[in-house]
Amino acid sequence: MFARLLLLGLLLLGLFISPKPTVADSAASAPRLFAETGHTLAYNFRLFWEANGGLSILGLPLTEVFLEAGQPVQYFERARLEWHGDQGLVLAGHLGRWAAQHYGGHPSFASVPRSITEGHDYFAETGHTLGGGFQQFWHANGGLVTFGLPLSEDFSEVNQEDGREYIVQYFERTRLEWHPDLPADYRVQLGHLGRQYLQTEHPAPEWVLAPVSEPDRAWNGVRPTRIRIPRIDLDTEIVEDGFSLRGWNVPRYTAAHYWPIAGFPGAQGNIVIAGHVGYRDTIFNHLPDATLGDDIVLSVDEAERRYRVIEILTVLPNDSWIMGPTQEELLTLITCVPVGVYTHRLIVRATLVEP
Repeated sequence: MFARLLLLGLLLLGLFISPKPTVADSAASAPRLFAETGHTLAYNFRLFWEANGGLSILGLPLTEVFLEAGQPVQYFERARLEWHGDQGLVLAGHLGRWAAQHYGGHPSFASVPRSITEGHDYFAETGHTLGGGFQQFWHANGGLVTFGLPLSEDFSEVNQEDGREYIVQYFERTRLEWHPDLPADYRVQLGHLGRQYLQTEHPAPEWVLAPVSEPDRAWNGVRPTRIRIPRIDLDTEIVEDGFSLRGWNVPRYTAAHYWPIAGFPGAQGNIVIAGHVGYRDTIFNHLPDATLGDDIVLSVDEAERRYRVIEILTVLPNDSWIMGPTQEELLTLITCVPVGVYTHRLIVRATLVEP
């Protein structure tokens, strides 16, 4: 999937950064505001949320996106989503591991022998089994990607929210609960570990907990919003624009951050930004004048982050490696050359200037 998306993205760059505009189906990237909590959902987190059960599995968003330990994250009632820019993918955080720490030497967390696993799945990685209603639910709703490996056997636990006792089982990313009084399709519920973690550990700053009034605020705390290269008078806004299998939206008067696989300032990954050339004194029209050692300034909301050009090269449109994820924080700028012909791609790469 990643390779297909990456190659398609490079092929679309010919449409994106040549002067002729194209239009993408941007529904996947459209920010969504949840009135119930006053928080937004967009881009890769929205894609993951919708593909992995949405409201019934992950719950409502409780925060905006912010950097936690150098990684873009967002908390939901039942999960924490993490953007891994070094791999180009979203993962659900290990909140189940965090919650399981409170149990210490509880016997249900001790590994069991494979011999008792008739009718159950056995996971040698953790030494635990999965059976019954939890087994059916796990397999039907994303399995390992959504819930992770089992960390315990099932056992009785008093629920912190209503004071009642339920059968539960802990997994790396969640806690499954059996609610026998609910209709058959709803008897397995996910514990509200995202809410519980926020209330207990308070890892999120106040500004990400505060409700917002408009969906366009989505990811504003971490995404690049402006780029400047002072020496060549390059200064343009950056947007997160629509992407689909039919095209990538082409902003005529600004640059665009490639959100499907790219990194974000302050985190691991390749921050890929593309823009038009050929419009006089706008967007990336002056990018061909860049030289090694030039300073590049990225704005994130009201903060600035400084990079220095380390590489300038020209590639063919199908050289998709330049958009690939990186272990380090890297900035990659792309436009088309030569002006009026647009047969090649100019690549300007920069690394972070240490404070």
